[in-house]
Amino acid sequence: MAKKQVRDDIVARADDAYGSSNYAEYVVEKKVEGQYKMQRMLMLLSYLGAFVLILIAVILFNNATQLGIIAIPLFALAPTAAWMLYFFTWPAVSIEYSFTVDASVLTVEKVMGGKKKVKLFETKVKDLSLIAPYDEDYRAEADGFAADERVEAVPSMDCYDLYFALHTAEDGKKTIVFFQATTQSLKALKYYNSSAIVMRETSR
Repeated sequence: MAKKQVRDDIVARADDAYGSSNYAEYVVEKKVEGQYKMQRMLMLLSYLGAFVLILIAVILFNNATQLGIIAIPLFALAPTAAWMLYFFTWPAVSIEYSFTVDASVLTVEKVMGGKKKVKLFETKVKDLSLIAPYDEDYRAEADGFAADERVEAVPSMDCYDLYFALHTAEDGKKTIVFFQATTQSLKALKYYNSSAIVMRETSR
């Protein structure tokens, strides 16, 4: 029998934080690929470019003013400016997704730079009409759902244990949420909405 492959893209988890089987929380890291990969590369190049440009400017300034050794502290501007640029801009391309089921509420957030959180979706679990694996059995259900909003809170759309959840708000807005399921998260979702969920074995 082939050895079951265990994924390693869940970077933090606290499924039993409250000692309850009805609670699930974990974070997945966005896979560096495609446009996201290009954005990170361009950001790194911008840091290097800022460093070089400021260094050249300091050298030219030093040559023009003949400050000599007095200008040495000015050379610290180059790495300092590059670091400041990194500090304020890198979180935009350092993305994780947080998935939480707590007290019957599902919350999905984008975490930038490991700190800043942006809420992408939140609802009572009981208000989800379908929670199912995005596979050959249920892909048509997901693809045929005329969603007004699509939330992809996953490392990538080809990750392990890919699930989706369908939600229609009272105002008619339709949302489809893709997430990477764990055994604990499915148990928590089932506890609050057993009629809507399709259970599958997951790698964690």
